[in-house]
Amino acid sequence: MLRTKVLFFICLYSAVSYVDSKRILGIFSMPSLSHQVVFRALTFQLAKRGHELVVFTPNPVSPADGIPNNITEIDTGQSYQILEELMGRALNKKVLQRGVVMSLRAMNTEVLSKAIIKIVSSQFDLPEVRKIIEDKSQKFDLVIAEPILSIPLIAGEIFNAPVILLSSFYGSSDIFEIMGALSWHPMYYPSFYRTKYKDLTLLEKIGAIYLEWRLIQASLATDEKQDEYLKARFGPNVPSVRELRNNVQMLFLNAHPIMGNNRPVPPSVVYLGGLHLKPPKPLPQYLQTHLDASTRGVVYVSFGTNVRPSNMDQDLLDAFLQAFKSLPYEILWKFDGDSLRSIPKNLLIQKWFPQRDLLLHRNIKAFVTQGGLQSSDEAIDAGVPLVGIPMLADQWYNVNKFVELGIGVRINALEMTADDLIEAVEKVINETSYRKAVRRIRDIINDQPESPLERAVWWTEHVLRHGGKHLRAPSANITWSEHLMLDVLLVVLGAFTALGTLLVFTCFKIRNLLKLY
Repeated sequence: MLRTKVLFFICLYSAVSYVDSKRILGIFSMPSLSHQVVFRALTFQLAKRGHELVVFTPNPVSPADGIPNNITEIDTGQSYQILEELMGRALNKKVLQRGVVMSLRAMNTEVLSKAIIKIVSSQFDLPEVRKIIEDKSQKFDLVIAEPILSIPLIAGEIFNAPVILLSSFYGSSDIFEIMGALSWHPMYYPSFYRTKYKDLTLLEKIGAIYLEWRLIQASLATDEKQDEYLKARFGPNVPSVRELRNNVQMLFLNAHPIMGNNRPVPPSVVYLGGLHLKPPKPLPQYLQTHLDASTRGVVYVSFGTNVRPSNMDQDLLDAFLQAFKSLPYEILWKFDGDSLRSIPKNLLIQKWFPQRDLLLHRNIKAFVTQGGLQSSDEAIDAGVPLVGIPMLADQWYNVNKFVELGIGVRINALEMTADDLIEAVEKVINETSYRKAVRRIRDIINDQPESPLERAVWWTEHVLRHGGKHLRAPSANITWSEHLMLDVLLVVLGAFTALGTLLVFTCFKIRNLLKLY
């Protein structure tokens, strides 16, 4: 009997201790729930694997939702107030059109850059964060950071730990440069801020290049401001952000290569599209009953966590309500306001819906969305065709992808009428090609040897075991002057210039000599 118990405890110990437990610091700065749910998926799974985590987040998990004992969350939620204040200065009437649509041309990139730096730096100035960062007894084996800025990379320097960047969506051009994925091309691999990237006219190409140039200049200016903050906060001898980036071992992207134009990347860049997708759960009973009772089908409408429908200009809001009233379907609308002036009988509004589980219901016929990447992933996984109405950030890029892949249609929110929305919804519901296409893309994305979460955990623990420098490309974090070998080009150009000058001088000399004879 005793022998059996000993063997049992040996097996039990082996089962729970196959992972070498490490200590990980997570720094996730962006005050946006749609970002944080992606990071939470990985941190919770790492905790289940036995690792201890300390996480800086503006969206700590509610105690009611449960949090593993080996995760300590530091609440940086004061960032939301700072975001509201600073964005209010940047998003004036010229920037926000029809109340909700951001105009990139009118956007003050300098003000927005200062806003993001203010958000991140204020988090590092919190007493709870300073207590950890400045505690010399603290030890971390790995830092996982969101790549909206490079200030968090200082943690890798302080704790002498490798860094993994974890993006809740795509990577920007400057992030790919850190990893050595120098496949920059404004037409083939556009910035996700672009409103259009296919079938451009010559003038549109010029405008696109100008926007890319603006974004590069904004990135360079942001680097200077980050260096200023780091020196003021951590002393004059602190490495620059360019130097800190040399410690970035891997980049995780919550996107599928299909959505990222199949950009060629080194092995240090790992795509994890759908990282945040959870197994489905039962719907609340009232919602289940509502969906089951629908005979014509249901259209779900949501513009994510960062777009507020209550801020819409009245003419745009009226267009939505008129379209909903005219459509022969039940409508569910995630609406942040307390009330609407007139609610059609077929419209149910709530401030929140269990979107992931709702989209999987058989009676959901179409999803009207702003085109956020997480929402797109959930719709594709549920096989639901999309009507995209992009309003800010990467949403134009994502919705253009809907059209390119044949899984949805696009509406221009600046020109949208009720008839436009009615036509788009009827099109994706009644033309079966859209549902077939979205299911085909779903099957392609899901045809992988492991889940995105399993892949993320494996690579994280790979870096914990071995580091990640063996995965870095030789071109990682080099400057564009190095990439283009400008020193060589200048020498060659100088040589040809000198040779040409000498040749011209010689010709003149010979001509003058011939004149003498």
